[in-house]
Formats: sequence, structure tokens, C-alpha cells
Amino acid sequence: MREAVVLILLAFCFLQESQGVWVMDGDLSFPLEAVKVLKHLLGANTMSTPHPPNLGSHAVCSNPHLPAEFLPVCEREGASALFNRLVDIITPPDPCEICANAACTGCL
Repeated sequence: MREAVVLILLAFCFLQESQGVWVMDGDLSFPLEAVKVLKHLLGANTMSTPHPPNLGSHAVCSNPHLPAEFLPVCEREGASALFNRLVDIITPPDPCEICANAACTGCL
């Protein structure tokens, strides 16, 4: 009986952990992995340009690689602003803040 309780508790812990990280903007939330794909689609994945260029939402929404979580957003007004805010949330403000040694190029 005690083993069953322990197994149930472990299963509950794993279920809670598997829900992952969500990125929120107002009352909307999206999985972190989906926002990372969005960041890549916006072209904001290089260290030289950490912030996304101002692409229209039509260019992103017509991309077949756009995660399904964002399709309802494409129908809303202000979708491109929302996309840029989501990418800004997961982008460090200073890409050089992760440099830990003097050999890191591009850091001051």
C-alpha cells in the first residue's frame, strides 16, 4: 500500500514537471519551445542582432513552420507587436552578459 502511494506521488511530480515553461503576455501564454521557433522565424536568433526585425505578421503567419499555438494570434489585430514582445521576453537584453571568460569575442 505504501509503495502505491509513493508511486502515485512520483507520477504526480513527473506530470507537473512535464508541463514545461510557458511565456506569458497579458492573458495569453505560449510554450517556451513555440516561442523559440517564433524567434527563429523572425530572424532574431543571431547574437549580432538579438532583437527581431519589424516583420509584418503576414510574413510570419504564412510560414508553414509557425507553431499551431500562434495561428489564433494571426487573426488578431496587433499580432506582429505581440510576436515581437514574446521574442523580447526570451531574449537577454545584453547578449554579452553570458560571457564568462576573456576569450569570448564580441564582448567588451
